[in-house]
Amino acid sequence: MTNSRISHQLRYMTVRVLTSKNQTINWTGAGTGFLYCFAKDDKTTPWLVTNKHVVDGAAAIGLTFHVTTDNNKTPLHGSGRLISFFSNQVPIIRHPDPNVDLAAIAIAPIINHAINKEGWRPFIKCLAKSSLPSEQMIGDFSALEDVVMVGYPTGLVDAVNNFPIVRRGITSTPYTANYQGKREFLADIPVYGGSSGSPIFVMNEGSWSTSSGLAMGTRFALIGILYAGHTETMNGQIVAEPVPTSLAPVAKVTHIINLGLCIKSALIEDLAAQIPDW
Repeated sequence: MTNSRISHQLRYMTVRVLTSKNQTINWTGAGTGFLYCFAKDDKTTPWLVTNKHVVDGAAAIGLTFHVTTDNNKTPLHGSGRLISFFSNQVPIIRHPDPNVDLAAIAIAPIINHAINKEGWRPFIKCLAKSSLPSEQMIGDFSALEDVVMVGYPTGLVDAVNNFPIVRRGITSTPYTANYQGKREFLADIPVYGGSSGSPIFVMNEGSWSTSSGLAMGTRFALIGILYAGHTETMNGQIVAEPVPTSLAPVAKVTHIINLGLCIKSALIEDLAAQIPDW
């Protein structure tokens, strides 16, 4: 890619996930996924990481990719191309812990279908294990870090350019602690339906503060995945619940208080053991 700034590349790492509960492909749900390459020995395989509740119950799934014509070196400008498939046509893996809301969709068969059957190549910009924060980086995190979330709130996308929506927030609980005893943290960031599966990044271009002073340069790490938000009920009770995926308007008797529950990104690597024939 000609622009090496991380903030530019962020726009190509996510994919909007459209879902239908039946095979008529009438899109009724939307979520977010991000491209992640698992590695083992000398092999790598691309997957689209999202939440279990985004793909659970989906009979059909639609993904819109940027198009590339130079062997995945650069994406073409434009709205990209939608590729639709039934959920039983590609492998979908789920985190083995029922309390960890992570799933992933195999991308290799989708790429092969687009190339061999439809005559175009999806542009793939993967995150990887190297994108996760190191122990040294985590140890240097302050109790309050600026974070960036990339996704498709309410299914919204810049359709002309196929770009996601980028939002800023802060960590509401220390990343070095496990919120409520789980490998999660809270983020003070706007949470809307369609944001399920959004990656949460620490991203600094220029400078950031450390315990020993100001550091200069670029800092980037995938630190979490949004899966749920907090709402306040009519009687004032605070409830944590999965971020909805439905595209249909519904009457609300609660309101979102913009505290997102985020799974720590290290748990992504647990999915590798679920990859078939790996």
